[in-house]
Amino acid sequence: MTVALDRSSPPKAGRPAPFHFPRFERFRLDNGLEVFLAPRQGVPTIELSLLLPAGAERNPRDRPGLATLTAALLDEGSLRRTGPEIAATIERLGARLATRADWNGAQIEVDLLARDLATGVELLAELAREPQFPDHELERLRRQAMTELIRRRDQPALLAEEALARALYFDTPYEHLLLGSEQSVPTLARADVVEFHRSWYRPAGAAVLIGGDFEPAAARAMLERSLGDWRDLPAAPPSEILAPRRDGRSVLIVDRPRAAQTELRLAHVGIRRDHPQRNRLALLNALLGGKFTSRINLNLRERHGFTYGASSRFVERRSAGPFVVGAAVANQVAGAAAREVLAELDRLRREPVADDELAETQSYLVGVFPYTLQTTGGVLSRLQELATYGLPNDTFDRALDEIAAASPRDLLRLANDFIRPEEILIVAVGPAEQLRPQLGELGPVEVVEIAPAPGAPA
Repeated sequence: MTVALDRSSPPKAGRPAPFHFPRFERFRLDNGLEVFLAPRQGVPTIELSLLLPAGAERNPRDRPGLATLTAALLDEGSLRRTGPEIAATIERLGARLATRADWNGAQIEVDLLARDLATGVELLAELAREPQFPDHELERLRRQAMTELIRRRDQPALLAEEALARALYFDTPYEHLLLGSEQSVPTLARADVVEFHRSWYRPAGAAVLIGGDFEPAAARAMLERSLGDWRDLPAAPPSEILAPRRDGRSVLIVDRPRAAQTELRLAHVGIRRDHPQRNRLALLNALLGGKFTSRINLNLRERHGFTYGASSRFVERRSAGPFVVGAAVANQVAGAAAREVLAELDRLRREPVADDELAETQSYLVGVFPYTLQTTGGVLSRLQELATYGLPNDTFDRALDEIAAASPRDLLRLANDFIRPEEILIVAVGPAEQLRPQLGELGPVEVVEIAPAPGAPA
């Protein structure tokens, strides 16, 4: 007998399954190196990551870009092998190798077959402990960085982020791009790289993470053999990066006279990643601008048609990163769009969130989180947060509980404590002639021009 299906309405959702973060082991070797092991059977691959306390927050004030350049050079040659030989080894193994630095640290990643775990661990040790920083590769990467910095002049979204960072975090490491500046990059010398590596590539304060199909006891023995004899004094903890105080709201226009649209940012300094209210603020931000059905996106996109998409975020760093609302809008509505964002911020501080809106946002965040853990890489990315910010093992289980337990009164209090429209910096990248009349009533206006590229005619 054929059973007719009712397709006029979606089926009712079932009860959500209880969630617990996947099990993992966490311990330290005798030299202070922290270890995270996340066995995951069934797929014969391994992902390894070595995190080092050598991020851009440690750049000397006059050397922005140094952490990024140092990390990029790690796989360009060691005491044992040249860069091409390292690349040939990776190709022979069918593996993937990446080195990088962000604000909080440097990272070496290797993905390979489970049978090659020992080789992967040895490679992590080799690149972290024995890089040679060849002069010709340093020069190549400097030229590459300069090319990218010049290319960014034609990317309005990147110009907006750069102008925002410079204004919010003036005279601090956060003022600059991770890549550095057109002034600093040509001055970075091999001696700078060697000294940065000597100072910050150390086992105490570092962490190694392994996920995939392996036996924990065997992995621990490999780590002891390849990294256990790595000895050095602990790296001093990074200094807190404190943004200068802002007095009132202001407007910064980056003039692009022939731009067809405006990149708009509204921002102020936010919170540290390890702030005790971080989880509830993630909920508040999701409701405001962290998902497609958020207030800001529905306002600017659906109600007014100002943009294809608008969003907000608390940028997560060890020191307080920015809180940012961003959108690309038509030039003629930039002022109206900025006022709508400010109105949404004021409403969030003035009116308690409705119960149904809160429940929908809580359900979204709690429901989507397990999907971020479907892969080994997803699990390791969460463990990297624990390592980077020194968070406890139950961080993510507690996060979901705190999100689910938050009330409208909680969010109203958080909005008044952590959302500050009265000191917002408004950054607009577009034609100043059109933007100044629209934005002038929102605060004092400063207009800056995009400097010509090095070597370009004046």
